[in-house]
Amino acid sequence: MFWGSWAVATADVRTTYGFSNAQLGLLLAGAVTVSGIGGAVVGNRAERWGTVRTLTWALIVWAVLLVLAGASGTAGEFVPAFIAAMAAGGCVDMTMNAASASRLAGTPGSLVRFHGIFNIGALVGAVLLGMLVDAGGSWRWAWPAIAVLALPLAAWVRLRGADVDPEGRTDPGGGRRPAADPVAAAAARTGPEPLVGQLVTDGEGHLPFLRSLGILRSDGLVGLLVIFAAAEIVEGGVDTWGVLFLRTDLGADALVGAAAYAAGQSVAIATRILAGPSLGRIGPRLGVVVGAGCACLGLTLEATAGSAALAGAGLALAAGGAAVFWPLLMATATTAASRPTATVSTFTAAGYLGWVAGAPVIGLLADAWGLAAGLAVIAALAGAVAVSMVVFRRLDPAAH
Repeated sequence: MFWGSWAVATADVRTTYGFSNAQLGLLLAGAVTVSGIGGAVVGNRAERWGTVRTLTWALIVWAVLLVLAGASGTAGEFVPAFIAAMAAGGCVDMTMNAASASRLAGTPGSLVRFHGIFNIGALVGAVLLGMLVDAGGSWRWAWPAIAVLALPLAAWVRLRGADVDPEGRTDPGGGRRPAADPVAAAAARTGPEPLVGQLVTDGEGHLPFLRSLGILRSDGLVGLLVIFAAAEIVEGGVDTWGVLFLRTDLGADALVGAAAYAAGQSVAIATRILAGPSLGRIGPRLGVVVGAGCACLGLTLEATAGSAALAGAGLALAAGGAAVFWPLLMATATTAASRPTATVSTFTAAGYLGWVAGAPVIGLLADAWGLAAGLAVIAALAGAVAVSMVVFRRLDPAAH
């Protein structure tokens, strides 16, 4: 719901605080940088603290900061509040993804369907905010309303959640079970010769964050990490700049922009929830290639369209195609990873850094040559993601 509201409110935030496209991009880049770094560290430490405890406190802190961001009266107040809220949201994201990927790593179709819940929330958040702004209300009410929902959710996680430790066992009571001997566990998973780095753990099997980066090379996931970051530039571009283009360059009102975004999320919901099992059967690689191709075509259509209706159709197609990136690439990574929780944290950080790389660049392009040029660059990058997935095994020798 937060990201759906952000997609629609971007134009209102820019107007309220007088940001240019480049400034808006730099703000998002700074927020996502802090979010990615903080979330990666917290998500990695969740192996030791337990996902239930980590997620509960992350939701509580996030809720408080969302209220502060929505209540900010000046740009000087909004910028630090928004960055802090994004950082807390990154911790929520990291921990949630680590827990879900650990449980569903062997069933990519189920992981795709799980991520479809995100699109349901994004659709609801976008439509409700679009209706609110169209009726003359303020976008500021959206984030405090989401905060009100986050607090009982935190209580539910604490009371009903179950932790997953690095060996894949769960504790229904929400606490940590004593982990097995890390050396023995590593040998059981990888044979007589554990991967480099698996022996450097603490008493609960926790893998330090910096050491987890070295594990990626041993697992042959460096090339996929780069592709994932590029894919998230595309997905972030669809969410941030797609609706903004409709509302500013093509003159669509908030409700029309929300409707186009909601149509894209509807396609994403159908793609993830209804087609999730099929995507699992055809394999993550082909699913990403098809999704990237759809994103490329949709963004190209939006950038070159002369009407809001046609551009909206392109946005919907692009959103549907980009919806498969996160779950399918994450499923590919966790399937090949020797330490799924640490790998998910690192990949999520790379995804956030992809947003960082793209947001200010697209903002600068938009200020110089218009948002259509920025969307065209994102479309080209989507095409590059499709090609890279076809030749992925050539990118990293360890992937053979």
